Amino acid sequence: MASKREMLEEILSDLADSLGADMLGALVATPDGQVVVSTMLKGGLSAEKLAAMAAAVVGTSERLSKVVEAGDFQDALIRCSKQNILSKKAGRRAILVCVIKSDANIGLLNIEVEDAIDRITSVLGA
Repeated sequence: MASKREMLEEILSDLADSLGADMLGALVATPDGQVVVSTMLKGGLSAEKLAAMAAAVVGTSERLSKVVEAGDFQDALIRCSKQNILSKKAGRRAILVCVIKSDANIGLLNIEVEDAIDRITSVLGA
């Protein structure tokens, strides 16, 4: 039987396979910014820094959504000139962070990320 780490690594690998060259890296982190697993971060990008900053973005976005009474936080998509960063909660125990090309298909990304989050949640619990 595969360990939780192996199952999470397989989920990130499947996500990368689905998105192909549009995916530049992905990781699963705890809500306080600790890396659980990561894959193919390119360009010297530090998984630890990305996890910590994404956790801060998600936490701040959750608080902002409450302050403006916008409803439950869904995700944070940061659009940049070269790359985009998507951060999304995966249950209460994890965050999925994806770094993708700026011209990647966001619709396909959302579908594949939702599938990955369902799987991550089943591994780690809701």
